[in-house]
Amino acid sequence: MSCNETTPGIITETVVEIKTETVIETVEIEIESLYTYEKLREMAKAGVYEGSPAAGHTIAFANIIKSLSFPTAVESNIIEEWKLAGGSMDNLTLLDNDADASVAIENADIIFNKNPEVFLEFQFDIVVNARIGRMAEELGIFIIGIDVPVPGFPFMGVDNYGSSVLTGNWAADQVDSVYGGWENVDRVFFLWDPGINDKIAMRIQGSKDVFKERFGDKADDSIEGSKAVMVDSGSTMDEAEAAMADILVTYPADNNIIVFCLNDQVAAGVQSAAIIADRWDPDKWMVMSQGLDELGKELIIEGIIDGDSAYFPEKYGEYLIPGALAYMYANPVPAYMFMENIIITPDNINEYF
Repeated sequence: MSCNETTPGIITETVVEIKTETVIETVEIEIESLYTYEKLREMAKAGVYEGSPAAGHTIAFANIIKSLSFPTAVESNIIEEWKLAGGSMDNLTLLDNDADASVAIENADIIFNKNPEVFLEFQFDIVVNARIGRMAEELGIFIIGIDVPVPGFPFMGVDNYGSSVLTGNWAADQVDSVYGGWENVDRVFFLWDPGINDKIAMRIQGSKDVFKERFGDKADDSIEGSKAVMVDSGSTMDEAEAAMADILVTYPADNNIIVFCLNDQVAAGVQSAAIIADRWDPDKWMVMSQGLDELGKELIIEGIIDGDSAYFPEKYGEYLIPGALAYMYANPVPAYMFMENIIITPDNINEYF
């Protein structure tokens, strides 16, 4: 308060009121989650999950066909990683699609009724996968598609085209040392199955593209008179043996032969046909394959397959469980979780297996 005299005998007062206003500002600090996909992948690779992240959570896995070695290895690793992360087997539903689209739909219904947090779907028919994906979306169940996409959900598996490019480049790099140059190669057979979907067909397309790029028109099967030939070989050993027997009759004078196979069963059929035709010579044949299952490992050790792009089914769980757990903890899941492929040869197989 202050007093001022303006006129004699009159005193005026000036009152100054001071207000203090308190402003509370809320600052949100984002704390990075321990269970991001990237961190969970590191835990999986190290073989130790911090804090048992799977404890109390639910998951389901429908296998493509459990009777085969590759899917069995996938399932075993999923179980191993789930338990390693602290998950209970009581909370893990396991079903077998048995390579049957109708069974896959029945299994999906069973899983949807159980309402797990995450559904790992391994199923060959992309149209059925689309149907299952739509049902899952309506029910609010998260899916990760394995090797065959489920539209609208993340994918885990092999980059088929990338693996094929890797295989093609490895084979092209060997041409000089094995044959003394491209001019000495008699024939390149690309074995494929017209009944497979476009995604699986990429296992051959990448190698075709590489050979055309590296060796020109003479490696282009679409040009008449080239060294490259597409062969409808099917996907089994018996189908491939029959197809290769016919093609060897068509090219009786060819000795230095490169073959690209869809899988290890096809590679076994190729060698069987060559033996029956008395044309097999491991020094003159270069056989490339995809997948490296138990049969493939045997064929590499025996010197039948020269290079096989390993898909490592025994490591699928190291991607799938981190992806599933990241979702369970409300963290982003990559749209594509690709397996890291390596060309396995007779020289390096002991380093990996």
